[in-house]
Amino acid sequence: NRKSIFVLISFLCVISPLLAGTKLHPKLLNTSEDTVKAWVFFEDKGRVNRSFEAIAVQTLSPRAIERREKDGIPFGILDAPVSEDYISAVEDFGGRRLRVSRWLNAASFRLGVDKLEQIARLDFVKEIRPVTRYIRKIPEPVFRPTPDRGPGAAFYGECENQLEMIGATHLHERGYCGRGVLVGMLDSGFRLTHHAFDSLDLVAKYDFIHNDTTVDYDPDAGDEDPGGFAHGTATLGCVAGYLPGTYIGSAYGASVALAKTEDVTDEYITEEDNWVAGIEWLDSLGADIVSSSLGYSVFDTDTPYTFDDMDGNTAITTVAADIAAALGICVVNSAGNERTDTYWPHIIAPGDGDSVLTIGAVGANRIFAPFSSPGPTADGRIKPDCAAIGYGTVIVEAHDTIGINPNGSGTSFSCPLIAGLCAAVKSANPGLSGYDLALAVQNSGDRYRAYDIAYLSDSVDNDYGWGIPQGPVAAGLFTGFYGRIIDAGTGLILSGMNITLNYGDSTRYVQSDTFGILVDPLAIGGDSVTLTVAGYLPVPGIPVDGSGKAVFLERIGNNASIVIFPNPATDSLVAVIYDAGSAQFSVYSSDGSLVHDGTYELTTSRRIKWDLTSPGGKPVSGGVYIVRVATEDEEMIRKIAVIR
Repeated sequence: NRKSIFVLISFLCVISPLLAGTKLHPKLLNTSEDTVKAWVFFEDKGRVNRSFEAIAVQTLSPRAIERREKDGIPFGILDAPVSEDYISAVEDFGGRRLRVSRWLNAASFRLGVDKLEQIARLDFVKEIRPVTRYIRKIPEPVFRPTPDRGPGAAFYGECENQLEMIGATHLHERGYCGRGVLVGMLDSGFRLTHHAFDSLDLVAKYDFIHNDTTVDYDPDAGDEDPGGFAHGTATLGCVAGYLPGTYIGSAYGASVALAKTEDVTDEYITEEDNWVAGIEWLDSLGADIVSSSLGYSVFDTDTPYTFDDMDGNTAITTVAADIAAALGICVVNSAGNERTDTYWPHIIAPGDGDSVLTIGAVGANRIFAPFSSPGPTADGRIKPDCAAIGYGTVIVEAHDTIGINPNGSGTSFSCPLIAGLCAAVKSANPGLSGYDLALAVQNSGDRYRAYDIAYLSDSVDNDYGWGIPQGPVAAGLFTGFYGRIIDAGTGLILSGMNITLNYGDSTRYVQSDTFGILVDPLAIGGDSVTLTVAGYLPVPGIPVDGSGKAVFLERIGNNASIVIFPNPATDSLVAVIYDAGSAQFSVYSSDGSLVHDGTYELTTSRRIKWDLTSPGGKPVSGGVYIVRVATEDEEMIRKIAVIR
């Protein structure tokens, strides 16, 4: 069972000692402080005298139990509580209990440094390491003109573009808006006075900073920033806002649970034990999806992590997030806003988790935002996994009751847009859950689906991941048509082109993006389509099968009857012959030797492609070659450089 094995591996990774011969993390050995906030990990859970099922009934909500049973995930040792005897023994050394994690079999304490060695000598203590602080960077807002209000503006207001880009509008049109799905939010606080939250289905809320249920600004509890709720309120709106004509979230019908885990006294700071406590609480409520806009920075002097630790197995929040995924939760996390940081231009934890759906940010032009953290992970995996608008995101104005702000910036906002999309997808396909749901969304991404070996460019990478997902395809409602349009004469992609897709009994209109990519997420598998772009010959009979199509368009009335490209050539050389039924294609080396020669009939295609190999199939070396293309009426000779 993959999930059970994954949970066990993750659990063992957490409690493995960092240094042979000691239970104390080196950071704790070199501190100048009198007290430290530290995790104490235990060897086992002591005596468990009840069945795991009996424990689950007491610690998990009926919804959580139902979710586990529906997904076929058994109750186990992760559900058992941490031994109170072990915790009490640490408290006997003056430790002040802060958080307890049943998943990690650990508890965080405020400990006297002079007691650390004594605690480490307890035979049931496995390891002691510092509690890490994460600091989220928030980029400056990007100011952009108000977009043209499209046909859905009467319902979506200015949100239409950011929701249409990910296919959420198509799911909404079919009634799939997240109803019956519980989304958990981990953030800095939430104010619910905006009218976009008037119909919000709030299941539960909790403040893990002050241990109460007030998630708004609460000066009596110790909140110092009167605007600390603004960020969380904006992320909540991206998921579940509902104010027709003004603001719509990507899963406006979903239920939500709100966890306030970030202290905004100086910056958006999350201590990892609060984050872990928050996600375990959301699991106990039965959350299907968790949206987290957590950040990480190395300039916090208490942080023991380096980029080498972004390997999917080291950071505490990453391990907890992967355990949550193994227990059936779809965990969605921002990639971070660190791209321009000279010391840490990387993704952030827990976005390095291999079961975490990590989200980058793009602008309206689908180009990655200048701050959006790139991958890969420390162990070389591609991250982020996908992207949505996070550069000029329309967000609710948290200090108002009806206003919106069209200039939100950060992967903090692209993340909840995708979390909401996951909820809408799940409402359309309830059988998807946990990592399977994350994979379905990831694999509907345009850069993954539009890729065609005939055009080796702009595929899955560490800026966009698998690209911008498409909800109807992720939900399995449609196969989708993905492609990239290319001028056959020049080999250049055609961006910003209006495209007509005729399926015989229906016609739809799309536009190619900055990269020449076109997507119709409503195309039905097994159909065929005729693709037409003004100024080019129609391309009929393209099959709809969910795989990418590099569509080479031949210009109408092209003045040049023979075109040869590219120059220089690195992978292949193409000749396009517009006005002949056949052509001879010959290639000579600089010393006059014949390298390639052939006569080609042009009845089905006007393209001749040479893969830069000799007659024996061996790749030719770099250098200058003479290419001759001859038809009955015309001859063209060109010098072409081959670069290896």
